[in-house]
Amino acid sequence: MQVGYQAKRDLINACQILYRQGYLTSMDGNLSLRLEEDTILTTPTGRNKGWIREEDLVLCDLRGNSFDKSKRPSTELKMHLKVYEQRPEVKAVVHCHPVFATVYAASDRNLDGCYLTESIVAIGSVPKADLAVPSTEEIPNSIAPLIDQNDMILLANHGALAYGVDLETAVSRIEALEHFAKLSYHLELANMQSEVDTTTVDRLENLRDLYGFRENLNSCRKKSSNEDHSDKSHRNSLGQNEISEITALILKELKK
Repeated sequence: MQVGYQAKRDLINACQILYRQGYLTSMDGNLSLRLEEDTILTTPTGRNKGWIREEDLVLCDLRGNSFDKSKRPSTELKMHLKVYEQRPEVKAVVHCHPVFATVYAASDRNLDGCYLTESIVAIGSVPKADLAVPSTEEIPNSIAPLIDQNDMILLANHGALAYGVDLETAVSRIEALEHFAKLSYHLELANMQSEVDTTTVDRLENLRDLYGFRENLNSCRKKSSNEDHSDKSHRNSLGQNEISEITALILKELKK
């Protein structure tokens, strides 16, 4: 069975984009592209994605069987096939281990802060699938409940998954996910995050359709009005304490 030149080039290009950014390292990660006639073009198992060539790519059926018995698809293709099964409009799936997204995947923290206007609209919050052993049926089973409502998923203690109507969309989502995770990590590490207020979050989410994003994406972590008031009171209290300390220091110096 013949595969079009452009499909092969697109998949190789996607691998190189992710490899250059450090999202794919060593033998980690896998990508796939759904073609016509219910076939899947995917990366091979046990190969560095920065080095694979067009002839290394594997063509499979929707059960993951290779049409060329000398080539073996990624052992994690089951995860891709589950996405294609539940989301017929999806044509590309990307799985890799970008550092900051994987930090959240391997921690007890959720990636759901309402920090950035863009991420509130385009991402919301990123759910985390239950811990599962790679290359087994546990992986597709763990992501199955999350596939329909999300375009990006964290894999507990493993990595990240994104998918879309084409490779550019899937790769862009992985990049957006990692950017959001990196900013969230630094903000939370420094404890200097300032979350967007609930009213503005609602307004931003109402813009999703205008910008071409799915309206039913999960919302970022919204604060209640009581929490907003509590935070403001706390900040005001800190400000008063700091003023009092400065005043005391000035008076002490004047008495010398």
